[in-house]
Amino acid sequence: MTKPDNSDADDAADRDTTAEPAKKPAARSAQQPAKPPVRNKPRPVMPTAREAAAAAGDKPPPAVVNWGFYVIALAVVVGVVGAIYLMLNKDTLVNNQLTLEGAEKITREEAERVVSNALWTLIVINVVFGAFQGLFAYKAREGQRKARMLVTIATVIVVVFHYLAVPTLFGQLAGLLAAIGCALLYLPGARDFYPPRQPVK
Repeated sequence: MTKPDNSDADDAADRDTTAEPAKKPAARSAQQPAKPPVRNKPRPVMPTAREAAAAAGDKPPPAVVNWGFYVIALAVVVGVVGAIYLMLNKDTLVNNQLTLEGAEKITREEAERVVSNALWTLIVINVVFGAFQGLFAYKAREGQRKARMLVTIATVIVVVFHYLAVPTLFGQLAGLLAAIGCALLYLPGARDFYPPRQPVK
């Protein structure tokens, strides 16, 4: 005969051995890493004008932009040289002023003073606006959209001055070249070179 105490101990041992395998899946599931939470992808942000200009500065300018800069620089040189040429031929302009049909009687000193003032004004305007055109055209060649707008404004002023205010042969030629050079900066081949216009907030 077996003792009751031994049978109870054997039954308890059998329960322990049968209960242990049931705990293993729980341990495995506890070791599995938790899935990270799904995050929304950040929306693409439009670059600022300065960032876009810096990115465009890494790219070489297209041929139309280079030609636009060269033509504008040539227009500046033609305007300044034309003004200097007229200054060197001041006596001819004075004689033309004295013999002008329908002009009032003026002395030679007065004619020289009028012609000298007009020529110096012409030289100063050509030098000042030529410097602005050259600077803004150079910046536009680097990919700055604002510089392209400023060189356009300076070119419009130069064209109006040479064709309406003081029409001269050299001045009109300089205005025509400047207008052509400025138009080259707006051709389709140059549009991708400049950063997009930033929306007004």
